Amino acid sequence: MSISSRELKAGFFFEDPLENPVQGFDFTGEETHWTIVKYVVRNGDTINALSQRFKIPTLLISRLNALSPDATLKQGQVILLPELY
Repeated sequence: MSISSRELKAGFFFEDPLENPVQGFDFTGEETHWTIVKYVVRNGDTINALSQRFKIPTLLISRLNALSPDATLKQGQVILLPELY
């Protein structure tokens, strides 16, 4: 699954803009290009650890996956992560 930065900027990720998980994040920089990738959770992964490792705001990870910021991730769980390219 891949979503272009243009689609994210335009709010096409969800039909209802109020449910758009990237709403409120700045994607206006010319050098900023995002895609959404599937990530398989490894043993010990947390939203906070993934945020630090991939330099992604915890709130964005939470919104993309409809999780609370302190949700417990399970090994083998598939979540969505934004990826800068």
